[in-house]
Amino acid sequence: MKLRILIAGGGGTTVLLLRDPVIREIVDQVIVIESDPKRRQELERLGDILVIEGDASDTSVYEDINMREINAVLALTSKDEVNFLVLAIAKQYKIPVRIGVFKDPKVAELVKNLELGTPLVRPSLIGGIIKQILTSLTTPRIVAELPYPLNEYKLYVVTIGENDISAGTYLTEHRLEEDEAYPLLLHDGKELQPISGDVQLLPGYTLFILAKNEKFLGKIKGITT
Repeated sequence: MKLRILIAGGGGTTVLLLRDPVIREIVDQVIVIESDPKRRQELERLGDILVIEGDASDTSVYEDINMREINAVLALTSKDEVNFLVLAIAKQYKIPVRIGVFKDPKVAELVKNLELGTPLVRPSLIGGIIKQILTSLTTPRIVAELPYPLNEYKLYVVTIGENDISAGTYLTEHRLEEDEAYPLLLHDGKELQPISGDVQLLPGYTLFILAKNEKFLGKIKGITT
């Protein structure tokens, strides 16, 4: 499945993402809302991007976008309050993937508590994290193949989507070890941490899983391989 992405803000993070060939490969359509004419020109030079002139905090801007076709919204403006509003609008339209960047950890925590989306707190490596989330939403990605004697295993990265069967459940419920799959690390939008005890699988959380194959996906995303 290819993504149709709406991005609020055309700054450096947006440009970096859209220059990445991996991102362009998984994206079917990109729409960017940007008020600065110089930034709009830079984005238009990248090609195959619909750039809309406007303020992302102006709700009327979204009336000109077919929001039902969008399945991912990225709030990447320089203002926390604007990004907060963008995620709130995206939730109202029931867009499943909602990611925003925030300077204030308190605002990010509020976004998380209100379930508006996945908040990323600067100065995280925002572009790299968003890429990781987007590219592992539908299928797991192999990030490492291990040497002997663990050469039968691979290290997968998989992100929990809002519509996945595991969203909101607890990791131990799924008994991944029955499929010879062993979760090692979790990224919760703020930091990468080892799996310790039981953890709730919230939308936007990214798991690093050691496994022989992708059979475990049936328990995480409800799909079989």
